[in-house]
Amino acid sequence: MTNTGDKVKETKHFLEEMKRISPQTDAFRFTYTAFLAALRSITQIMQKEFSGTDGFSAWYETKQKEMSENSVLKYLHRQRSLTYHERPALIYPIGVTKRVAQNNQILYMLSGTGDTLQRNQAFFQPFPQYASVVEVKYYFSDFTDSDKDVITICQEAVWALEKIVAECESKFHLPSSKFQ
Repeated sequence: MTNTGDKVKETKHFLEEMKRISPQTDAFRFTYTAFLAALRSITQIMQKEFSGTDGFSAWYETKQKEMSENSVLKYLHRQRSLTYHERPALIYPIGVTKRVAQNNQILYMLSGTGDTLQRNQAFFQPFPQYASVVEVKYYFSDFTDSDKDVITICQEAVWALEKIVAECESKFHLPSSKFQ
């Protein structure tokens, strides 16, 4: 595995961790910040690792243009700069808690943002056989495609960079001494 590939693996680890801990607001934000650092360093490590390889510089220049035109990568690059140099990550949770019957009828829902969750009555009172399902999604207040939650945006960024890394690794083979 290349150093670049290993950094992709690290980034995916933080993404999976964000999925796992999403109901915990601070833990989610802190893991998101680590995700941003790992995501940003993928291309930095790629440049360092492949810079001496014939044709890499010209190829990478075209990839830089491609990345700068990708709205998700561009947004997360800016978020990383803000998060590391100006302020903590600003992510807003939208929580939904449902009690669901076997026929999937919603008994009641909690909805809202952050600490301002409100109970909305729906059908009838819960009985012990109903299971509680919790889903919390996080959104950026300033992302242009507001239908996309943080996890979706981060996943799209990983996919975009994975594609670039795969192309790089298949196009520019490193001598085995660089793996050590």
